[in-house]
Amino acid sequence: MSILLTRQATTTAQYGIWIAQQMAPESPAMLTAEAVELRGPLDLAALSDTVVEVLDNCHSLHRRFESADGVLWQWPLAPATPPLALHDFRRAPDPRSAAQQWIADSLATLCDPNRDILYRSAVLQIAEDTYLWYLQVHHIALDGFGYSLVCQTIAERYSARVMQSALPPLPDWSLDKITAAEQAYKANGGFERDKAFWLATMQDAPAPASIAPPAAFSDPLHRRDTRLSTSEIDALRDAAKRCGQDWGNWMLAAIGAWLAKQSGQQALTFGLPVMNRLGTPAIGVPCMAMNIVPLSLRIAPDDCMQSLSAQVATALRGIRQHAYYRYGWIRMDLGLMAQGKHCFNQAVNLLPFDRSARFAGLQSRIEPISAGPVKDLNISVFVLNAEWQLRTEANPNAYSAERLDALHRDLLGMLRALAQRAPEERLAPTQQGVAIEM
Repeated sequence: MSILLTRQATTTAQYGIWIAQQMAPESPAMLTAEAVELRGPLDLAALSDTVVEVLDNCHSLHRRFESADGVLWQWPLAPATPPLALHDFRRAPDPRSAAQQWIADSLATLCDPNRDILYRSAVLQIAEDTYLWYLQVHHIALDGFGYSLVCQTIAERYSARVMQSALPPLPDWSLDKITAAEQAYKANGGFERDKAFWLATMQDAPAPASIAPPAAFSDPLHRRDTRLSTSEIDALRDAAKRCGQDWGNWMLAAIGAWLAKQSGQQALTFGLPVMNRLGTPAIGVPCMAMNIVPLSLRIAPDDCMQSLSAQVATALRGIRQHAYYRYGWIRMDLGLMAQGKHCFNQAVNLLPFDRSARFAGLQSRIEPISAGPVKDLNISVFVLNAEWQLRTEANPNAYSAERLDALHRDLLGMLRALAQRAPEERLAPTQQGVAIEM
């Protein structure tokens, strides 16, 4: 039986996810998941022992939440990760499809952070020498960076175990320093400084880009992926260099121009996920810490990629100093929370740093499965397992699969077209949006 310890304060990041879950109490959309495909002679016992000790060490996973007197509390639970269950799908007509269905069923099962265990892990065997190590976590406990910390630690300790080397020490993943850092932030003037910045920044911010009518959240979502070749990435980087900007500034400007084209707006706001860990104790702790902040773009008649990417660079220089301020606070300060309104519809996520996990004696490949719900349309450009990808994800209540296909193709085509344009070539906004010859 789980042993409840002394209750503790929650962070605002945890509270935001908890509120989102309460707004859709029967929805499993807050579940996140990823798998690592392992090929080769897997030592299942070594993997199980490693997963158990690492997950038991991850304090954020062993929580139960309770709202009392208008305050959300978290109760630490004694860790009790069970040995890894093995699900063998080798006899299925299509083993990989059978494993994917098992994952879909798992993600369709509600996890209530007020009473349920927040995580689940298993090994799915799909061939004689091919396995999926699967990890599923409620978003209140882990964000994407948290997954990377857990995965890397498991890979390192598994490798040491099978190579009969000394096990690296388990890191300090306690949450006390995370909550203390937030309390200090609110007490030392940082909170008020950032509040003033966002109130001023959002005072005349343009409306969210609107591509599809507002729609209710959906548990499943539509997703499209395209692997970007080395030559395509080189072309995008070269285009940024010719504009005198780094890759991220140029890419945000390019995707912003595409949102302007699709929405017919020459001024718009979209969301920018931020890791929210640099300079804080959360840099080394798996937990829910990420934030998302508004980024506005205004396209003038004579704008080009050079001026547009410079506009993004200027905006980001201001935002970076104030990115710790939670999006929920921004909405409340602007009076949007009570109205059920948002500062943006789409989110654009750039992840230029490779994620991989090396398990000794095995070929490994990380497979992201679910990062949580999508309000409208999310666009990600990321590198994973040394491969660059463009991903679009859409709320199926707002976009059909066919509509997302068309949008994905158009975005890919526009990125390729912009990479070939001269930095000073005018984007030519029209009354219907931004005209880009493809």
